[in-house]
This record gives sequence, C-alpha cells and structure tokens, in this order.
Amino acid sequence: MPDLPPLLSLEEAQRRILDRVAPLATEQVGLTEAAGRIVAEAASARVDLPPFDSSAMDGFAVRSEDTPGRLPVLERIAAGRPASRPLGAGEAMGIATGAAVPDGADAVIPLEEVVEEDNDIEIGARVEAGAHIRPRGGDLRDG
Repeated sequence: MPDLPPLLSLEEAQRRILDRVAPLATEQVGLTEAAGRIVAEAASARVDLPPFDSSAMDGFAVRSEDTPGRLPVLERIAAGRPASRPLGAGEAMGIATGAAVPDGADAVIPLEEVVEEDNDIEIGARVEAGAHIRPRGGDLRDG
C-alpha cells in the first residue's frame, strides 16, 4: 500500500478552502424568481405573525378557570371576523382555526373534547391556560 500524506487538521482544511473561494455577486430578483436562492442580507418582518392571538383548532374559546363544567356558547367566531365582544366569566364562544381569540379567553378547547347540546358545551376536564392558542408574534415578531 502506498504511503499517504498525513491528514489535515480541520483548521488547515478550512483555511485552504476559504483561501480559494469568494462570495458571489448579489443581484435583485423579483419574488417569483427568488425560489431556491439565498438572501444576501438580513430580512426582517414588518409585522407580527400571527398578528393577534389565534386559535390553532376548531373548538371553543374559554376561560381556563371556568373549566371543567357546562358553559353556554354565546357566539361563533369565524376566521377573519373578530368576536363582537369580550368573553365573559362562565361563557364560551365557538371559534374556527385561525380566528382571533376574543379578549377574556385564555384557552381553546377542541371540538372533539366537548359534548355540545342545546347551544351549551360540557367540558369534562380542566383546560390549561394557553391551550391551542397561537400567540401574537409566535411565528415572527415585527423587526
């Protein structure tokens, strides 16, 4: 077997590579041409995403301190249409995935975890504060 040269240290290998490469020139391209490219400078968000506390599930917005128990459903909140008023003590509001969580609510309980009858819901177990809520800015923060 022929004699092989000794292995390079990690630092020496990295130095040799960096001595032979140069950054590519930058260019501005339209958004439709940007797929597969790398940004040349830091990108920052202009808004919080999501822009409000939003429901991660179809279910019911509740106050965790009101669970378990039976609660009247006073309103149904669709995505893109906020509640008409804050959620009060001892109340629930139906809520769609992506909809804004109403003021006063601190949790969402999924549809599958309640029994709904005559516009009331029966919640069999305590719901933890923050459950199934995507917080404002949880994905991206302004700046």
